[in-house]
Amino acid sequence: MEVEMGELFIILAGILLVFDFVLLSKAKTKDKKKLECAFYTSAIACALVVASYLSLTWAFVSDNFSLSEVYTYSSSGLAIWYKLGDPWIGASGSMLFLTFLFTIVYFVYRFKEPEPGSELEAEKRSTFHITLYKTTDAFLIFFILLVLLHSPFEHFPMSMQTVLTEGAGLNPLLQTFWVLIHPPVIFLGYAFVFFAFALTLTGMITGGLEERERRTLKRSLYAAWLFLALGIALGGWWSYEVLGWGGYWSWDPVETASLLPWLALTAYFHLSPKSSRDENMTGEFTLLLTFLAIIFSTALTRGGLLESVHAFGRSPVGPALMLFAAGILFFFFYLYRKAKKPLYTFDVDSSSLSSVSLVIAYWSLIFLMIICFLGDAAPIIGGLFSENPMTTSPDFYNKWCFPFTLAFVVALAGCNASAYIELKKYIGLIFAVLGVGVVLAWLGQPTPNPLANFGLPLILVAGFTIAHNFARVLRRSAKKSSTRLWGKTIVHFAIILILIGVLVSSTTETESGFILAKPNSTIEALGMEIELNDFTISTSTGSVYSAQHRFLLPEYSALKMDVTSIKDAGDVHQGAMWTKYYANHGAVSEPLIISTLTGDIYIYMQSTKSSSDSLLYALMGQKVQPENFIVSVKRIPLIGFIWTGILLLGLGMAVLLAGEFVNTGESNRRVHRERRE
Repeated sequence: MEVEMGELFIILAGILLVFDFVLLSKAKTKDKKKLECAFYTSAIACALVVASYLSLTWAFVSDNFSLSEVYTYSSSGLAIWYKLGDPWIGASGSMLFLTFLFTIVYFVYRFKEPEPGSELEAEKRSTFHITLYKTTDAFLIFFILLVLLHSPFEHFPMSMQTVLTEGAGLNPLLQTFWVLIHPPVIFLGYAFVFFAFALTLTGMITGGLEERERRTLKRSLYAAWLFLALGIALGGWWSYEVLGWGGYWSWDPVETASLLPWLALTAYFHLSPKSSRDENMTGEFTLLLTFLAIIFSTALTRGGLLESVHAFGRSPVGPALMLFAAGILFFFFYLYRKAKKPLYTFDVDSSSLSSVSLVIAYWSLIFLMIICFLGDAAPIIGGLFSENPMTTSPDFYNKWCFPFTLAFVVALAGCNASAYIELKKYIGLIFAVLGVGVVLAWLGQPTPNPLANFGLPLILVAGFTIAHNFARVLRRSAKKSSTRLWGKTIVHFAIILILIGVLVSSTTETESGFILAKPNSTIEALGMEIELNDFTISTSTGSVYSAQHRFLLPEYSALKMDVTSIKDAGDVHQGAMWTKYYANHGAVSEPLIISTLTGDIYIYMQSTKSSSDSLLYALMGQKVQPENFIVSVKRIPLIGFIWTGILLLGLGMAVLLAGEFVNTGESNRRVHRERRE
């Protein structure tokens, strides 16, 4: 049996981590030799994980098509930057990439372990770190076993290796700049959650986190929050701008699952101050939900538990991850029982608007998470008992998420209005705004959707409240305003902008339907006059191996339609649409998107028999102009609010993360001054 060097590296890394775990289990807090040996053992193990990942990267760069992973996701003509990104694109390679990122986070923390102060503090911190390293070792060992369970280093039989001189080519939906950014960003979020949860479990085992570990935990969670948000946003931009699906969100199972950990983390950051201390275990439980949500999302995508445009085929990785989640759940509740603390206490001050708002914010986010989880889980459970399981429609999510989204908006407004309005007056204001919403829903204005009309006044009032509170604080103490205030306000305002964009764009979108068009013609759609040019026919310079035909073909053929003029209310635009046919993956359309201040004009092309035949002829080396094709045009108002909101959301989260490092630096300098004195 042929063993790839990268697979040998990952096996050795797993063995060394087991050895590190054993050494740490036997070491005493003052046993410097064993602890030093354990450190070097873990460092070598981490280096081997990195070497394994680099080995897989080299297999893609060097076109080693004897590996199933390389054959499936690459070809010799694939651009070098896609080959460098291929290891995190495939089902097996992505698990190795996630393990690689988690390893880097773990090693950096272990290498930069802060020096303790007194001898008592040294012993206490040493006990904590030994437990933390053992916990993280256990996580890493499991992920390495997952990598080996569905190995990216699996070879084809020798008889096939002589035939496979070329790869099948990368799926065209993945041949975009965004595939080089979206997966690494979201996996970084996962890695920081894994590390933060390891810290949380360690605190539960050892009796709590010290102030320094709390700061590390918070920094990890802010980093995870930022990367998860950016990952979801980049995925939405990718599907909208590149894939030609006509939308940034479709409640696809994997999309929905990716939202779960972000909702849980957002809920964590809206816990009341008492819940974030040691009086109950709400914070720990919320982080458990975040961790389990990531495991569920990974099992859904990498294990193929549901059919999705994002998911891979079924593999043993899915069931293994679900068993791991069950084990973590039981272990958490074992520690919870030992701690003898309440899981949640309703410590709400009914006279305080701020306190009430935090409770509403937390539970509205938790219920949003539950709805999204049920939408994904129901078809999986149904599939166990039926050959034709149910599917969850977008209407289910839109219907049940709407009231809890409005509740969260009420909470955001309450958090920002608490400094200058009493609870009773605020309740009166909310009822008045909801009354306006009822009137607008009845009038059918300003959108055709009653629910959107009902919710928009509340969202607009929340946006005004956030802006007013921020301006008020800045006027009183412009020089003393903290990064936390800036970050929190930017995040809150960004969420309002996104919600306005979502409600308006989704309910006022108009579509022309399918228009049969010919080259060198003019069509009219949605009040626009669109002049079409002739087709440009081309084929790719690279080749792929077609398993269906058993010979090499150009990777794709392409039809480019130049749109010479789009006349819209005095404005004139131009651009091009594409349709490509990939030998191994079928047809893909790239839209023409014209962005304006009021919204987007979205034009995309669909195939007819004539255009499909032209693409097939081009694949065989003949250029035949299509007689006709299908065009569809959309107007999507105010979608720019969504992208602006996303940029502000990332900025606000980055400010909060930077603020944690600034506060930590100031705190460390203060501690050093006190020790010198």
